Amino acid sequence: METSDAYQHSTAQQPIVCFPQMGHRTYLLLVVLVMAALEPLVQGQRAENYCFTDDPDPYVKFSTKTAYTLARGNFTHDDLVPQGCEARQAWHMVRHGTRYPSEDETAALIVLLPMLQARTLVAHQEGEGELCEGDLKLLKNWGLGGLNMSWSWVLSPQGHLDLEGLSTRYKKAIPQLLDQPFTKESFKFRHTATQRTEASARSYAQGLFGNSEVYMPSPLNPDPLIRFFEVCNNYQTQVVNNPEATREKQLYQKGEKMAAVVARVSRRLGVTLAFKDLEVLYNACRYSKAWDPPAAAAWCVAFTPDDLKVMEYWEDLHYYYTNGYGHPIINKMACPPMQDLIQHFSAVVEGRGGPSGVFYFTHMDAVIPVMTRLGLYKDSAPLTHDHEDPERLWRTSSHGIFATNLAFTLSSCGAGEWWVSLAMSEQVVALGGCASPLGCTWEEFIATYGNQQQCDLDAVCNNNSV
Repeated sequence: METSDAYQHSTAQQPIVCFPQMGHRTYLLLVVLVMAALEPLVQGQRAENYCFTDDPDPYVKFSTKTAYTLARGNFTHDDLVPQGCEARQAWHMVRHGTRYPSEDETAALIVLLPMLQARTLVAHQEGEGELCEGDLKLLKNWGLGGLNMSWSWVLSPQGHLDLEGLSTRYKKAIPQLLDQPFTKESFKFRHTATQRTEASARSYAQGLFGNSEVYMPSPLNPDPLIRFFEVCNNYQTQVVNNPEATREKQLYQKGEKMAAVVARVSRRLGVTLAFKDLEVLYNACRYSKAWDPPAAAAWCVAFTPDDLKVMEYWEDLHYYYTNGYGHPIINKMACPPMQDLIQHFSAVVEGRGGPSGVFYFTHMDAVIPVMTRLGLYKDSAPLTHDHEDPERLWRTSSHGIFATNLAFTLSSCGAGEWWVSLAMSEQVVALGGCASPLGCTWEEFIATYGNQQQCDLDAVCNNNSV
């Protein structure tokens, strides 16, 4: 069969390129190598063209400063209490709600941001910078909103809403247990000696009882139960005062990925920045989003989603080694809350009774170590500066957010049968040693965690040494 003239004409105009025969794996490898070579160009193009105000789904995962309303779950009665069972006791450990920054962070925001705002606007007038018109307008209309040093560490209005909403939903999930008038015997509150935890506790009480002025005992200071990290000598020595404890974070900070973020943010704003400036901008972005979750946070215009993922991992590395699996003392020192949980539940199971609700209001430095002691969010390999797993379990943007909380519910199922469930920030979490992803029988729970009733914090922390 002769080839048509039309076909001959079309092929005559094309250069003939011959490739050696290759297998499927070789072809895939070639594609991967080409894509890897193109990635820097693609990243640069994305950064140059990214417009925050045009993004219908901006990145809002900001590690431990993530807004609770943007990361919480939505548990129901069926999630917490098996069919045919009745909730008998709630044990709830809660990080305070959204707060204002520390003194140092607040001072940096007040000093640096107005200056960077002015410099960025001037740079764009002079043809520098890469912000789109919508982003520039958002930044131009930004203001400090009254932020001042007296607000440092204080619970924000959104923080009050975080806690009131949390307790309202918990009561709705187990009304037979929590929908009752307050008495000292029925409900036990405890908070640390800080404004943000007391205000959180009272907002939580408002959601439960319609009254924030319920009885709460004076806080202990120090408090070995819900602020154990402050009374542990070994933790202070091995982690808090040990520069090597944050080595992986520092290596990542000095690496190519972070340098690229500094360069991109500088180009977007049209202003040359140092890493310390980047930190302030990141705080401005994420605190603003946490204070007012529905609104567009003006300083988030400085970052692309890829930039924010780098900052998120930088934070994850920090908390992995200061509050998580990075050092054995963190797991060991978190025994007091677990001991308290088992003692409260055991009293009910054994017929000795107890309050309907036990509510503790504390800090991230307590809640995350308890998660670590439970074995939650543990990856098969430690997090490091040179291996960033996008599928990692350790994500403080999920389990370390403002108002993050651990809600254990004990239920009676008749005939001496009991059930324990756990929800992390209103999302059911599977407990180790349990056959069901929704919780444990009492026998499974005690078999797995019963040994945690033995807790000598002074011995673990070497507190009795001279």
